[in-house]
Amino acid sequence: SLLAVAFAGAATAVTPSGFQPVSNSDLIVAFGNTLALNGKSMTKAETAQVPTIGTTQRLMGTYTIMMVDPDIPPQTVGGPTGELLHWMQQGLTSATTATMIGGMMVFVLSSASNETAFAPYFGPSPPNKAPNTHRYTQLLLDTSGTNSSSAIALLKQAATTRTNFNAVNVVKAAGVPILAGNSFDVTNGTAATITTNGTSS
Repeated sequence: SLLAVAFAGAATAVTPSGFQPVSNSDLIVAFGNTLALNGKSMTKAETAQVPTIGTTQRLMGTYTIMMVDPDIPPQTVGGPTGELLHWMQQGLTSATTATMIGGMMVFVLSSASNETAFAPYFGPSPPNKAPNTHRYTQLLLDTSGTNSSSAIALLKQAATTRTNFNAVNVVKAAGVPILAGNSFDVTNGTAATITTNGTSS
């Protein structure tokens, strides 16, 4: 509904400003004991390994995590940025007890059956090309609904093509709700001191 969209847009940004689809519920993302929440600036080295993800309340269903980079430099200067799929892991369930991570009690989400990810995690590596800071965005999808088998099949198919990814289209086609979201930033180290106005998106 229009009201839901307006409310989501007014919420604290847990997915980056301007990113679609929007989430207004916090997903906890941590690398080791370091929380990487709501646009926190992280380094390439800090984010090289698969993060721990979870929620502050225990979840009862089965979930899929999707991580995308919506800031792939355009092919031509001034053109639109592209989107790249960095990770898609299905079959996630919530721990029965909370764990302290970075000062927060978190119900960690993991694959109990150690399912091979539809798209195994590969860490951020923004190129030395505008935009130099990339907003790595995570979405937690609820894949425990009545259409879960068809949704999972569609997500699996979508994950086979990481480049020119489109999170909006994939989530819409799968028909799954977004339960929570988050983002963290990584900047190309060689360009960290360069600021470009009006060229990044």
